[in-house]
Amino acid sequence: MADQTELEQHAGAVVVRVTGSVLDETNLPSVRAAVGEAGERFRDEAIALDLAAVGFMPSVSLGGLIQLAQFFRARKQRFALVNVQPTVREMLVLTRLDRIFEVHGSLSEFLKAVGKT
Repeated sequence: MADQTELEQHAGAVVVRVTGSVLDETNLPSVRAAVGEAGERFRDEAIALDLAAVGFMPSVSLGGLIQLAQFFRARKQRFALVNVQPTVREMLVLTRLDRIFEVHGSLSEFLKAVGKT
């Protein structure tokens, strides 16, 4: 399977970008692994999962994102979702999971919040 993510470094933050248009059980394990590895490798950096390309995410994928949020919370490392598309954002709001995730409309908004721009 081709890489499902791209890694991008910024001052104070690392962005893991999902390259596919769907985040489901076929690619979620590799995306979770990439985000976890980025967190391990860049322990002092904020980590963002860029979902700009993801137009569909079944509800089953939410469990994987919740596990990532818990992983980073336990490490006291900042984790955010950025560039969340309207359909995915709506699902987060409906399930009230938008309350457990730090969500930013754009990468620049996240980088500004991190304070490293």
